[in-house]
Amino acid sequence: MISADSSFTHPLTPSRQGRGKRLFVLAGMFILSILCGCTTTRVTASRAFAVAQNQTMLPILPFSTILVPDTFSETVFNDFVDTMNDNLTKTPFNWFGIIKEELAEVERILPSTHLYLSGEIWSYLENAGCCSTEISVKSRLRIYRVMSRELLWEAEIPLDSFFEHDYSTLEIEREKLAKQLAATLTKELLKGLSTVKRIQVE
Repeated sequence: MISADSSFTHPLTPSRQGRGKRLFVLAGMFILSILCGCTTTRVTASRAFAVAQNQTMLPILPFSTILVPDTFSETVFNDFVDTMNDNLTKTPFNWFGIIKEELAEVERILPSTHLYLSGEIWSYLENAGCCSTEISVKSRLRIYRVMSRELLWEAEIPLDSFFEHDYSTLEIEREKLAKQLAATLTKELLKGLSTVKRIQVE
């Protein structure tokens, strides 16, 4: 593309301005990769983490969100639940169900020994510059037992995305990051459920 204030250059011969811009972007991506390396997934599990023999469905509460675009959080949640139900054979459950009632109502209905899952998405930031934008977000999954509200398993997942305005748009990259977050949440939960034990509860 020829801008109004630039001279013609051969398509295969990058201008000095273009080379400088690419070097600047590469430097930014390098710095971002260093920063991202400091924010890794953290998973903790209690020794009491086990599934009652008679629990066949894991209830999932709608994710709580703080200052997160609706389209982003909806994509994360829907993709997460759909992918978990597509991978039931890798879990101790027959399905994952969305529970829309309040937590107190859920705990009144569910057996006291059963587990339920909650999630959060927060710290969503879009840092836009003249030529590129960085998107960052933090999320968390938690599994509790109804009887005690004891935290049995938790995964905290931060993610970052970086793109040049010449090659993508905010809408596209926002959706890509949402799907990446859903896939990462699914991966961590499947990993956590792959070794969980079944226990007989009286």
